[in-house]
Amino acid sequence: MKSRSMVVVLALLLAVGATAAVFLYVNAVKKDATTGGALVTVVVSTQDITAGTDLNPLIDQGAFKDINVPKDAVVTGAVTDVAQLRGQTATSAILANEQIPTSRLSGGEGLPGGTLGISPGHIAVTVQLNGPQGGAGNIQRGDELSIFASFSGVAFTGNGDLKTILKAKPTTTTQPQQQQKQLPPFTLTLVPSVRVLSIVNPQVGQQGGNVTMTLDLLPEDAQNLVFAQQNGSLYVGLLPPKGEGVPIPASTYPIQLILGGKKPAP
Repeated sequence: MKSRSMVVVLALLLAVGATAAVFLYVNAVKKDATTGGALVTVVVSTQDITAGTDLNPLIDQGAFKDINVPKDAVVTGAVTDVAQLRGQTATSAILANEQIPTSRLSGGEGLPGGTLGISPGHIAVTVQLNGPQGGAGNIQRGDELSIFASFSGVAFTGNGDLKTILKAKPTTTTQPQQQQKQLPPFTLTLVPSVRVLSIVNPQVGQQGGNVTMTLDLLPEDAQNLVFAQQNGSLYVGLLPPKGEGVPIPASTYPIQLILGGKKPAP
């Protein structure tokens, strides 16, 4: 009996020791987590921030705070000090309580294509359109668009029709005085497909607000876009995901169509 009692006492002591060890281990893990042993301090916003927002007023309002996150969960280039946000603008949306990578700031560095992600050999051009012409708030960063341009009052000088003149080879010989001809108003596909790098849409519920968008354009498309905005009117169409636009030939409205007649043969 005496030996059996000793065994029971020893078992109890071992159980108590094991429980104490587990308790101490758990407390150590908790302490390590709360004191930052494996944590990194990063800065987050207390509210959603839209693209194009100046961050200085938000800093002054105390709209940012520090939080601790596991070291292996820190995003690349995460902001770790509010001072990094001073003088910066959000180039894309920042959600409340999410880490803020420097790539979303106007001063971000070392990114392919810069903070906007411009494609190699392309140019970023910004245009401002009226609400409906600019997609009425339905277009977001990364979307693909087709751009249409309309012109009126266009005249050309030459003999024959416009197609013949465009195909003619230039010459240095003196030509007789040529008659100026007026083209009817027409619309054409200026850029079949282009990616939106950034966009500022009208606020929800706002009527007639402007849309400001920056587009990822080939140099020749950028030149044509600037000319069209200065000398005509622009309209954009939103393409489906991974969709490609079609370069439809220029179209006009002949008088026969307006008066109800049949469209003349091309």
